[in-house]
Amino acid sequence: MHILTHEEGDVRYLHYGLFERRDDALLDAQERSTELLLSRLPPPPAKLLEVGIGIGTTLSRLLALGYEAEGITPDEHQIAMAGALPVQCAAFESFDPGRKYDTLLFQESSQYIDSEALFARASALSRRVIVLDEFALKPLDEEGALHSLAGFVEAASRHGFRVGEELDLSSKAAPTMDYFTDRIPAYRERLIADLGITNEQVEHLIENGVKYRARYAEGTYGYWLLVFEH
Repeated sequence: MHILTHEEGDVRYLHYGLFERRDDALLDAQERSTELLLSRLPPPPAKLLEVGIGIGTTLSRLLALGYEAEGITPDEHQIAMAGALPVQCAAFESFDPGRKYDTLLFQESSQYIDSEALFARASALSRRVIVLDEFALKPLDEEGALHSLAGFVEAASRHGFRVGEELDLSSKAAPTMDYFTDRIPAYRERLIADLGITNEQVEHLIENGVKYRARYAEGTYGYWLLVFEH
């Protein structure tokens, strides 16, 4: 977010972009990702729940389009940034609004929720789930590894969901990582001065970025759109 503020002058999204060309503007690529998500929604005024709201841009847009939309997040910092938007501070696994939704949206938030718990709760709240997120495509026994795509789909099936659509967007999402790994070295001194992090932490960010990008190149990690129907 700090780099985006200085590089772009504005921060509208914190999610990956979908690049058609490597030299696409990041904001254009991020808008393309959001447009893909919106294209899979039922028409307004459908009832929507956005699980994880980022900085609230997508939720604000949904409301402007005429949706009966609300969001949840367990992050109080996101709540503070949401301002007057209809957002509750809650974990999805235990969220019980006493109502059902036409569609649940997970834009890079499903990876933080246990797959079994996610679909157990989703089955009580909606018959439709849209996920845009990263997954592990190969076995990876490592702390902090992404959810297995196969395991995620299997958990959905156990709770009555079937895959209605899936799109592999890995090659389009991967340049997002290049955007930051290319820029972090140039912002090294500013990151240290403004955020109080150390030079060693900046090096760690760069090393992790290169490692993470390699996971995409080798097919261990990927980025997918998944639409589930109950």
